[in-house]
Amino acid sequence: MCTSFLFAPENRAIRGALKGPLLQGIDFSILDTGRNAPAHAIAEFALKEIGQFCWLTLKEFAESKAQPGSEMGLIIIPVSHTKDLSGSQELIDRSRRRGANLSVIILAQTSQLAEEIVLDDCFDAMICSQWASAPHLLKQSLKDHKLRVQNHAFKAFLEHSVDGYWIWDLENDDIVWSERTREMVGIQEQYVPTNISQFVELVHPLDRVRVDQAIKNHLHHEKPYKNIEMRVQGADGSFGHFLANGAALRDQKGKTVLLVGSLTDYTPMQKVEQQLQDTQKRFSALFNLMNDAAVLADIKTGLILEVNQPAERLWGKSVSDLIGCHHTELHPPVMNENVKQDFTDHMAALMENKRASIQVPILSKNGTEVPVEISSSLIELDGRLTILGIFRDISDRIRAERKIRERDAQIQLSSHLASMGTLAAGVAHEINNPLTYVLGNLEVLKELMREHKVESHDVNRVIEAALTGSRYVREIVSDLRAISRIDGGDETSDPCKVIRIASKMAMSDLRHRAKLNMNLAPTSEVPLSSSRLSQVILNILSNAARAFRQTDRTKNLIRITVTQDKATVRIVIEDNGWGISPEDLNRVWEPLFSKTPQQGGVGLGLSICRHILHEVGGTLEIKSEVDKGTKVKITLPFVKSDKKPAFPAPALSAAKISPDHQPSVMIVDDDHLVLTLLARMLQKQYNVSEFMDARSALSALETGEIPEVIISDIMMPEMDGQAFYREICKLGPYGNRFLFITGGAVTEASLEFEKKMAARGRLLLKPFEADQLRAAISETLTRQGSLEGKQQTCSEKSPSRFTKAGYPDPSRLSELEEYVSLDILHSQYQELHGQMQQLIENAPQLEIEELAYNAHRLAGAAGMLGISDIAYHLRGCQNAAAVGDRAEATSQLAEIPALTDSFATFVAEYIPK
Repeated sequence: MCTSFLFAPENRAIRGALKGPLLQGIDFSILDTGRNAPAHAIAEFALKEIGQFCWLTLKEFAESKAQPGSEMGLIIIPVSHTKDLSGSQELIDRSRRRGANLSVIILAQTSQLAEEIVLDDCFDAMICSQWASAPHLLKQSLKDHKLRVQNHAFKAFLEHSVDGYWIWDLENDDIVWSERTREMVGIQEQYVPTNISQFVELVHPLDRVRVDQAIKNHLHHEKPYKNIEMRVQGADGSFGHFLANGAALRDQKGKTVLLVGSLTDYTPMQKVEQQLQDTQKRFSALFNLMNDAAVLADIKTGLILEVNQPAERLWGKSVSDLIGCHHTELHPPVMNENVKQDFTDHMAALMENKRASIQVPILSKNGTEVPVEISSSLIELDGRLTILGIFRDISDRIRAERKIRERDAQIQLSSHLASMGTLAAGVAHEINNPLTYVLGNLEVLKELMREHKVESHDVNRVIEAALTGSRYVREIVSDLRAISRIDGGDETSDPCKVIRIASKMAMSDLRHRAKLNMNLAPTSEVPLSSSRLSQVILNILSNAARAFRQTDRTKNLIRITVTQDKATVRIVIEDNGWGISPEDLNRVWEPLFSKTPQQGGVGLGLSICRHILHEVGGTLEIKSEVDKGTKVKITLPFVKSDKKPAFPAPALSAAKISPDHQPSVMIVDDDHLVLTLLARMLQKQYNVSEFMDARSALSALETGEIPEVIISDIMMPEMDGQAFYREICKLGPYGNRFLFITGGAVTEASLEFEKKMAARGRLLLKPFEADQLRAAISETLTRQGSLEGKQQTCSEKSPSRFTKAGYPDPSRLSELEEYVSLDILHSQYQELHGQMQQLIENAPQLEIEELAYNAHRLAGAAGMLGISDIAYHLRGCQNAAAVGDRAEATSQLAEIPALTDSFATFVAEYIPK
């Protein structure tokens, strides 16, 4: 319908004729000017030539109040006189100003009137009813109006569309932009381009060639001008992203007249796409640069859909090799039942829409199993359910946890050994003293029977049985001390001896289970203490004892073999038990791992055993076959032993003692029975003095002669053997006269002192037999005899003026005075004293190597100048510092200040002759 208003004309006759079906569709309106126009004739003409219409009076047209955008259709004004146009012209102008859309045609009654009427912009056309072409012109006007209405509607559609439109008149180089186009680009109306050059200036420089080429391809080659991307500059200088689409309109000759098209604002979409690209880049970076491997798999098929770069490193396979394979190929083909159950529970938790994690091994390309922790989540992608697994290599964490467990186990071991050591030391000390006088008195009894010529076979047999039992008790106590001693890693031990001790300790576990065969070839000592090596052997023997399904000693066999080659000592312990499965063979190194119930504790665990051996350069290897047995191989480097030999046999000691001279021997022991026994053992060959208190013995020595041998216990109340030794050394160089006896040290300080004296060959362990004691005394006399004999000879030739500690050896001083200027000798003594003072003051700040060098230099000077006691301690400081033992070096230096005070007195009193 082309009009918005439907009014009946004032003429009743015509009004009546228009009723009925004529009102069903109105194509145009006839404006009745009220000036006796032949309205009925026009109506008949209109009905005949055109069709439906409506009749409109001037009053009704004025009251219509046209609204912006309203369609008023085609208005036909019948005119019989020029005056008929005055009122209608004003009404039409007012409607158009209000925004109404209408077409106006003047229908002149005569040709003369048509010539008189001057058309202005208010009217679209004029038709004379007398013209033969009037019907055709009226129909054409109606068509033109319909086309104008359609154009108006299309323009309204374009103006209110999301996209903008543009028109380029190529013939006139005129460009028209719609209001929407201007808004999208973001420029003011006065800056809208009006020609192609101005438009090109707004296009981004990098896009101009491409846009120009797209236009030419469309105009000259009829290629589609579709979705052409371009960036166009707005008023603020920024570039928006747009998509242009267009088509060329050509005339009958094919010449392009117009290029029209649309412009779509792609800026928001481009921002979204850029954000998506940035998000994709961030996701890709996160996915591929994360430390952990990520695997995406289809939950139904189990096929791998996507993996990241860390997955390549974890499995040692390329991404292409991993994608498409089944997830089970990521793991070892054989997993134990616990892992399988854990995996089943893991998947069940996931299906309940829960995040879940699990620890399982994966199988790398080189066949290595790597422990990983998998954190999994369910993700829906493209309509299918997938599982995303994050695989974290926890090898370092497993190793750290293993180290922590090993450390805890070592702490437990150390605590266990400390407790055993304390117990063993206490037991040994309490047993060894009474065992000493039991064993000693039995030997005294045998000697008395020989002296009194008492012959009794039964009595001798009883005494020998008692001696054998006592010696067996002594051996048990010695073994207990050996395997429970807390000592340094640099101590050595005899592997065969340790194995014999350990096998005895394990015999309660072995004797009812298996037969033990030992093939122990003599070897050098190894750099591992007997206590730590015995713990390793005991642990392996305990495992071997539990390696049998049945306790049939006729079939079950444990074999221990010890051999030595050019570089190592090898200990092999093998059994013919049920063996270890391949699955468990890799787990035996886990701290405290066990598949069998342990009786009496789980032991060290093979991981701790291996750690103990590794600390000294050893190895531990295990080979096993199910139902065939297990072989454990230990390799240890050996050391060249520099230990002093045991005290010589008693026959040698007798040869050292002259029948005309009884050496003086002082015995100091707080146990009266032991003291009495020792005196009884020695009184026939030595001049013996007895003291139950070290202080009393010290007082006696300060006022009398120093005996040739001082036998002292170490563990004594008030003043122990170590303090007694230090006080005696202050009186002079008498340290080499000491022979210490001990039932076992129970404090750290006494233990260190015991080890030091043992290294110097001045220690005898209780209980000992009379022959051992006499041999030790003889060795002590031999060590000091040559030096003291030389000093005695020199004293007879030139009596010494000095006898105190810290003074030069008289004989050496006499020799020096014969060959060196006395003034020079005196200055040498002064210089040495100053250097010793400086060393004592600076020692705490010196590096251990510097301390060793300075002690060595001063020890040589002191020895050359005859100050043997100071040289002795300086040499001890040097030796300790050379092996990095600062504590011992400091202990040796601590002995010097008292001697340097005496030496200072000598230097002050020494007046060259």
